[in-house]
Amino acid sequence: MSDNTNKARITDSVSATLGSLTRKRNGLTQARIAREHIGPVGTVTATLRSPDGRVKQRSIGRNLVTDHGDNWLAARAYDNTQDIVSGMRLGTGATAAAKNGAGAAIVTYVTGSQQALDATATDATKGAGAGWRTTYIATWIAGDVTNAAIAEVVLTDETPLTDVAGTAANSVARYVFGATIDKQAGDSLEVTWQIDILGA
Repeated sequence: MSDNTNKARITDSVSATLGSLTRKRNGLTQARIAREHIGPVGTVTATLRSPDGRVKQRSIGRNLVTDHGDNWLAARAYDNTQDIVSGMRLGTGATAAAKNGAGAAIVTYVTGSQQALDATATDATKGAGAGWRTTYIATWIAGDVTNAAIAEVVLTDETPLTDVAGTAANSVARYVFGATIDKQAGDSLEVTWQIDILGA
């Protein structure tokens, strides 16, 4: 099990000029600045099942949102034409996840592993004051990919999704499994990617 924690933050500033929200500095009255943080946190759950449906392996951990992912999240807030997440890719590279550079995309691509989402992503409230959760699910069924050393997965917004490794410019987030996954021909692999967003 891996727990690589990432908290990408979008920070805005709000100025107020009344009462105790002001202060004196060098003889001038200045507004105090209140800071609000909006932070996406992603959790990845990968479940490998045998042909009879038995769970052979499960990996759960925190992803790392890339620089492109930060840009993507910000752009989606104001631009309806921004590409949505289209699917996921698998690889065998063990390079640590990073905001940019080699660790921000698939390092060693597993040919044919580009996988569209099982269905349109869903979002739901986590409760009053607890934020919202968006869920993406992709499944590699029996015969889709056979590889004994799957070590990485990315969430991508490449449109249309193609059979290539992709780049940091279309990888929203990346996760490196705590232990490699051995997917045999008859196995299925399901990856559930949840991104929570909470302003505080």
